[in-house]
Amino acid sequence: MVLLHTSTVLVLLLLLVSVMAVMHAVATAPSTGHDGDESALLDFKAKVSSHSGALASWSQNSSASYCSWEGVMCGRKHPWRVVALDLPSRGLAGTISPAIGNLTILRTLNLSFNALHGEIPQSIGSLRRLRYLDLGDNSLTGEIPSNISRCTSLQVMFIGHNQGLQGNIPAKIGNMPMLRVLDLSNNSITGTIPASLGNLSRLVDLTLAINHLEGSIPQGIGNNPHLQYLQLSINHLSGVLPPSLYNLSSPENFRGREHSAWTTPTRFWNNPS
Repeated sequence: MVLLHTSTVLVLLLLLVSVMAVMHAVATAPSTGHDGDESALLDFKAKVSSHSGALASWSQNSSASYCSWEGVMCGRKHPWRVVALDLPSRGLAGTISPAIGNLTILRTLNLSFNALHGEIPQSIGSLRRLRYLDLGDNSLTGEIPSNISRCTSLQVMFIGHNQGLQGNIPAKIGNMPMLRVLDLSNNSITGTIPASLGNLSRLVDLTLAINHLEGSIPQGIGNNPHLQYLQLSINHLSGVLPPSLYNLSSPENFRGREHSAWTTPTRFWNNPS
């Protein structure tokens, strides 16, 4: 009887230790789902110093769900998860919170035509389901994070008109198989055009105008049969045009000579849902 009692006590102790370990893991794990998305949005708001009232509805004390906050859209399959953050031209000033990376099923991120400054957070590489990204027409600085290439579902990337944005074009962008629009125009980007951009076989629009790019145009860019808009003007490019560019079957806008006239196509892409 004593042996049985001792065994029972040991089993109970082991169960207690296991339960405590699970509780500790849950308590220290990063928040996800309902609480995680709401916390990420509130942290985003906390880094915004001015918003012209656009984020007035963003309050944890509000009886309304955060899915009804201005610019926020939640999904149908997971109605408590944020799938779109759409806040263009809202007078947003401040920085982009790294907590944006916690919105892990985000598909659309549009913060264009605001006054956001600072760097693009590295956490943006966590948005694996992101399809539409528009950070254009702000005052962002620093470099484009190389881990943005982890957003392998991304179809549209507008990061143009941020004249403080420097550094090179990350070569890993060439590993983004779904990319159809890449607009990095009117920044202060230096270096060369990565040859890896020739791997973007679905690319329709490549706009790199008004930067400080140098070197030659990679041969592979002209091998893309879908390319319609190619804008490389007002850079410091050299060399000759690759023969492959003459094989493009349907270019609607081709500007490659430095200081030549250029136009930016209208952002005709609908935000993917």
